[in-house]
Formats: sequence, C-alpha cells, structure tokens
Amino acid sequence: MRLRDIGERALLKGLAPLGYPEGAPLPPGDDAGGVWVGEGAWLLKTDGFLYREVALKGMGPFEVGFRGVAATASDLLAKMARPLGFTLGLFLPEDLEVAFARRLVEGAAEAARRLGAFLLGGDTNRGPEVALTVSGFGPARAPLPRKALPGDLLYLAGDRWGRVGAAIRAHYQGRALEAFPLIREAAFYPLPRLELLALEGLLRGALDSSDGLAETLWQVSELGVRVDLEALPLHPDVLAFAGGEEEARALVLYGGEEFEAVLLVPPDRESEVLARAEGAGLPLFRAGRVGEGEGVYFRGEPVPRQGYTHF
Repeated sequence: MRLRDIGERALLKGLAPLGYPEGAPLPPGDDAGGVWVGEGAWLLKTDGFLYREVALKGMGPFEVGFRGVAATASDLLAKMARPLGFTLGLFLPEDLEVAFARRLVEGAAEAARRLGAFLLGGDTNRGPEVALTVSGFGPARAPLPRKALPGDLLYLAGDRWGRVGAAIRAHYQGRALEAFPLIREAAFYPLPRLELLALEGLLRGALDSSDGLAETLWQVSELGVRVDLEALPLHPDVLAFAGGEEEARALVLYGGEEFEAVLLVPPDRESEVLARAEGAGLPLFRAGRVGEGEGVYFRGEPVPRQGYTHF
C-alpha cells in the first residue's frame, strides 16, 4: 500500500501513537506534543515544507523563513503554550547563493523576535532543492486539547480568514495585490496571536487552522459533534477581491495557511472570553456552534471536506 492510497490523515493516525508517552499533556495527533515538567507542561512542535510549495509570487526567502516560524508557533499557541525558542533544519543546494540562505534565516529570526522568542541554532544539509524544517517549544500551564461538547460555541480568532486564501488565488491566477495591502500582509507575514494566551482556562478546546477552515471544522466534527456554521467573516477587501459573497465564502472555507485558531467556547464562559479578548486586542468572530450528530454544515447545507493534504 502506498501513501497516496491512504492519504495524510490516515498516515498520521497510524504514526502519531508510536513512542508517545502515556499520560502526556495532549493526546497523540494533536497540534503539538509534550511532557509534564513540575506543575506544567513543555510542548514541542515541528513543521516542514518545500520552499517552492509555499513561496507565493512576490515572496522571497525572508518571507518564507518568517512563515516557517509562524506555522510552528501557531500550533503551540493554539495549545496555550508560549513559544520560547525555535530551531531550523535547512536543506540547500550547493550552488545556492549564500545571501539567499541568510535571508531565509533572517526571516525566521524576525518572526521569532516578534513573538518574544529566539532562534537556537539548527542544522544545514545539502539537498536537491530548498526545504526547511522548524521546531519550536514552550511552556503551557494548562495545555488545551482538541475537545468539543454539544452546545459549545464556535469562534474564529484573528482576521486573516479569507485574506490568505485570496493571496493564494492571486498567486495562481497571476493577479497583483497592490490594491489589497491587508491581503498581502496576511499572507506574507502571518504572525500568530500571542493574545490567545489571555484566554487560558476559559476554552473547551482549540485547533490551529492551516489546511483550510473547512478541513479544520471537519476535524472538530471527528471529536463526536456536528458543526453548524451560522456566519463567516467576510472582510470588505476579500469581498472586493472575490467579486461576490459566494466566492468570498469559498476563500474563507478553503483558503488555508491562515495560522489562526478555531476556538470551542462553553456557553457559560462566552462573556468572559469576549471581555478578555477585547482587553488583549484579539479579534474574535462567532461563527456558529456544535451540537449532537456529525458533519459540518453552513446554514443547514453540507460543507464539503476539502483542504490541503500532502498525499
């Protein structure tokens, strides 16, 4: 059997438990893993990608390095871990310009700096093309698993929903983004939200969204609930770029690479969550709720399961 025959999700389900510690702070297959140390936990996350697969038109090595740290940090923050340090694994062709490699690392260092963290070295290897792996770690007093119960409210954190999807579409359609600065910023410098930490102790669960919102919501449904979307955030610039509401909703649902968080909020904690988010400057959008059953629906209509997968 080949990887393409089973797909990425089935592969991860089979690999994640291998060697995983019993009683860990998070179950195998969550956005990050870790161990208990004293009264808290230390969480670790590793992400990797090929340069050519993530470099949108107009991006250079600085932006790709920035994105690498952002992707890893987003998983940690969704689990309520504060990123403290990152390491890089670089695969580089031997004829690559030194300046290119330096800018890649400078971008990663800038993202870490904005998160109050550091680069702590890494490794370099010869490879047929540029590829990057990033590992990040941080402490979490109360790691937040993927968890949802019927009745929980569904909130989307951040403001990149649809904007990154628009930038990806612009890349493949050869469209310029000069008229859409917020869309370009969202895709080129997707800094994760340290403000999420202000919600510690209030949420039922949370998931990082990077493979597309629809895919993330289907992963919520796999927790044993039905997801009912009541509304989606449609920013004016996304509407203008898309040319209509239906096209804009598709960018929100299937864009990907947002590095934002999907939050599951107990109803009796909603007011406190909103108050803390406002105090921290964290944008929140109430998108719906979860109930008994299975599947993902938008205003009663099924949402197809589509999203990025490696295999």
